Amino acid sequence: MGSPELNLKDLTSRKISVYDPFADFLSSSDEEKKFDISLLDVIHFAGHACPSIVGSFLISQRVVKELFPETNVCVRGEVAIDIPLAATERATGPISNVFGYIFGAWGESGFGGLQGRFARRGLLRYSVREVPEGAYRFRNLNTGKCIDVFYDPSRANFEPLPEEPFQKQWRRKNKAILENQDDVLKVRIVSG
Repeated sequence: MGSPELNLKDLTSRKISVYDPFADFLSSSDEEKKFDISLLDVIHFAGHACPSIVGSFLISQRVVKELFPETNVCVRGEVAIDIPLAATERATGPISNVFGYIFGAWGESGFGGLQGRFARRGLLRYSVREVPEGAYRFRNLNTGKCIDVFYDPSRANFEPLPEEPFQKQWRRKNKAILENQDDVLKVRIVSG
């Protein structure tokens, strides 16, 4: 049995493969246009590990599996994301930042494109009323397939222990979320 807490193996063994067509267009090296993003990379990007950051990584992994089933490789700039909450509500900002990092989907601050291609601006929208609360909507711009991913970390099999320090409980909770991803994530196909 593995460690009851989040550990380095958990953080480095979980990865999302990414292909960036804009980097390819710019004749970038293979390492710049085809790479893996690990859970550890996402934690470095966010500055910490918590149920929201771990969850955003798990959601992204599942989205790649659902929207890119033939390759299981995320194509940056080919996914639009709608979120029902404002960027400042709950942990929406940090979660959406992780989505932007992985999918290349950004709001107003995103890249505007080059020669009518590779735009990242406007691929991430907040306060979209059509998206059910608790869900994040992802649409593959190439195929049209659209899914809602519901994330509920309270469904992880986790029992806090009162004698444990907060930090240890926090790491155990993150580990429980990773180990119970089929319980904390639900996918609903919207179209395609």
